[in-house]
Amino acid sequence: MPDKNRSRVKDIAEERVPPPIAIGHVTLSVSDVGLAAEFYRALGLRPILRREELAILELRGGTHLVLFRAEGKPEAGPVRAFDFMVEDVEAAHAAMRSAGVEGTAIGEDHVAGHLWFEVTDPDGYVLRVYSSHTGGRPV
Repeated sequence: MPDKNRSRVKDIAEERVPPPIAIGHVTLSVSDVGLAAEFYRALGLRPILRREELAILELRGGTHLVLFRAEGKPEAGPVRAFDFMVEDVEAAHAAMRSAGVEGTAIGEDHVAGHLWFEVTDPDGYVLRVYSSHTGGRPV
């Protein structure tokens, strides 16, 4: 029988505080670490560490994108393991364009109601940038 004094996940999620768990790291294998690091910096990620064989960039909330030098050519195409989220899609789209990153036109996800656009990194990875889905909750 469940312990009635223990908080349920649903109860914790409904609080107005950030969740107690986050994603620490996501990784991509890239052909040129320096070129990829500059691309992700132009998207707005914060550089943390850069070496010949790897670079670490930080996203809002502290998640690190770790770029490893690939052994061979990475397979281009959509990245399905993660996507990016911004508070203001139009402003992010414009800021990225100003930084030299071309994205697709802004579209709308008719299922969830998010606005989104895609950018393609130097290795051909296609990354989607969504409007925030936090509904004002702190993250």
